Amino acid sequence: MITASHNPKQDDGYKVYASDGCQIRAPIDKEIASEILTNLQPWTDYGAKLEQLRKIHTTDPCLGLSRPEITGRMLDNYYEAIRESGLKTGQAKIPSSPSTSIDPPSFAYTAKHGVRYPFAKRVFEVFDLSPFQSVPPQQEPDPTFPTVPFPNPEEKGALDIAKAFATENNCDIVLANDPDADRLAVAEKDRTTGHWTVFTGDQIGTMLGYWIWEKIGKTCDKVRAT
Repeated sequence: MITASHNPKQDDGYKVYASDGCQIRAPIDKEIASEILTNLQPWTDYGAKLEQLRKIHTTDPCLGLSRPEITGRMLDNYYEAIRESGLKTGQAKIPSSPSTSIDPPSFAYTAKHGVRYPFAKRVFEVFDLSPFQSVPPQQEPDPTFPTVPFPNPEEKGALDIAKAFATENNCDIVLANDPDADRLAVAEKDRTTGHWTVFTGDQIGTMLGYWIWEKIGKTCDKVRAT
């Protein structure tokens, strides 16, 4: 798996798993490192090859190396599964009650120079949520991570740019992924004090678990309360 993940840019590389499904360990790690050191000169000039493919496949993001129509169908099926999962409650379209007069939250989102932006945008559409505001300097994929030295959204200070953008644009909640979008950070601004709370992973998991239980868990025949 080729990934920049949440590592510093100089550590861009790949993750390797063995046939047992676990990440590599001794002595395989040293054997791979030895092979790398003896093959530092690339066998193929992939930079030149990619430039050639870009000239041929000007409208295909996969550069002819994949089947974009199949990928498109897979994505459509994924979002349809989300739509039919029971997690979409229609709550986003319910107007504020006169008794509470609490406006729904507005969101800022940062992809941390990664790949998640178009997918997050479509998920918001699937759930009928108002569009989020994307943090411009961190929206597009960039392997050099120019605005952050360490693009892990869970690290202290990693949300500073997003929080400043959210404050400037009157957003209540910041959502952030790491570059390969398998980590999530959430921060909420107190509308009265302007103070930001950055939730821990345990807190996010607890809130999501509670919400799923309340919305679909109680009536699901696959789980039961103990």
